[in-house]
Amino acid sequence: MRSLRTVLVVAVALGVSSIAVAQAPPAKPVPPGQAKKEGAPPGLAKKGGLPPGLAKKFGPELPEEVWIAFHPTRDDGAWFLIDYEWTLMTGFSASVRAEVKEARKRPASVPPIPPPNVGVALRVMQFE
Repeated sequence: MRSLRTVLVVAVALGVSSIAVAQAPPAKPVPPGQAKKEGAPPGLAKKGGLPPGLAKKFGPELPEEVWIAFHPTRDDGAWFLIDYEWTLMTGFSASVRAEVKEARKRPASVPPIPPPNVGVALRVMQFE
């Protein structure tokens, strides 16, 4: 009986001593220009910022005030106020469509020029 206890004690002692303390892997650095999980997406880092995909639709220069009208259910296009005229741009990529979905969650604004009449109330946003 003693030899059985001795064998069990030795086995447990060897098992406990061979267990190594697990360490968490080192955190991967976040590449520049990419948002962290808890942070705002790129382009929206500052409050009211225009998402980068939508900003590209304006061309090389952005106006001081950017006005965009979104359809309440469609995310493949939007109306942009350019030179005091509403212009429809369509054919958005998947990333720009995601930006449109996020932008529609912002509070609406009253534009300087009424949005186009397309049979549904467009949601107009102002970006700075």
